[in-house]
Amino acid sequence: MIPATLDPGDSPRADSPLISIVLTGRNDGYGGDFLTRFFRTLRFNHRELTGRGIAYELVFVEWAPPPDSPRLFDLVFEAVPDLDRAACAWYEVDPRYQQEMSLNPWLPYLEFVAKNVGVRRARGRFVLTTNCDVFLGRTMLDVFEHEALRPGVVYRAPRHDITLADDRRDVDWDVLEDPDILTRPVKPLKPPFFAGGTGDFLMLDRESFHRLRGFNQIYRLARFSIDRNFLVKALSSGLTIEEIGGPVYHVSHEGSFRDNRRTYDGREHESHWGRLRWHARGVIYVNPRSWGLADAPITPMTANQSRLEFSWDAVPPLVDLERVVMPVARLGKPFPGEYVSKF
Repeated sequence: MIPATLDPGDSPRADSPLISIVLTGRNDGYGGDFLTRFFRTLRFNHRELTGRGIAYELVFVEWAPPPDSPRLFDLVFEAVPDLDRAACAWYEVDPRYQQEMSLNPWLPYLEFVAKNVGVRRARGRFVLTTNCDVFLGRTMLDVFEHEALRPGVVYRAPRHDITLADDRRDVDWDVLEDPDILTRPVKPLKPPFFAGGTGDFLMLDRESFHRLRGFNQIYRLARFSIDRNFLVKALSSGLTIEEIGGPVYHVSHEGSFRDNRRTYDGREHESHWGRLRWHARGVIYVNPRSWGLADAPITPMTANQSRLEFSWDAVPPLVDLERVVMPVARLGKPFPGEYVSKF
């Protein structure tokens, strides 16, 4: 079971949406034409969700936005006119958090610290963390529509990598489900972790997400496998991991890991996703109670937009001796690569 010392979030209110979809990004051209990919995906997902009457909240974390670029918040409602401002919660995060929290100078984006900011503040009964170029599939939309979700279950979905023309503004099911646009064979998810493309679809009830205190923000040398590490944490805490029954669709793009993992062979330390070979499968982390920048001062900007101002009080310590990990012993001998928390 989840340790009683971990603090759950407040219970959802009666008017809470079924789902909070947590996204993070910034207007820096990541992966080529980021804006085209983001807006195209958001239009499709919003149309399909609202067409089925699924109540959802969009939680967007604009992490360390560049000072000389328009904010995504100022562009998104023109690009997706049907998007309801009242159903959005937008958080702009001061760039100093990236500067002061990253322990790897080659890592320009602390993706899962950013997602923790959104998870911590989401209002939905269930929280889905995904990415800005991921289309939701039919099966999961059916599950959402019938509210066939259970607390205490981490839902996963296989990822179909697809290619779309850069000038394609809108997408429908005929395009999305065309097998000819697949860029590689689909890898099935395997128990017990159902890992693989985890960052593109990971869903859990809000209270359980709070009990686990979000994604690992102790290890800040990489963003690779932080999502898989969450699955280790969830399973070790007594939660169940299940496949939701259908895929999500991820648009292949410039700089994506699966298309570029060999680019940094022999010099992983220079990659923008950080070290690949760390103990993500065997480390149990314990984030502080202030996870998700809970202590950051917040300045309201509009009715649906806020800014998290920088404060050293919100920055976690570089080293926390309560969270040192120790090697697991198997038959009295250390087993390489497996660790448990001393805490």
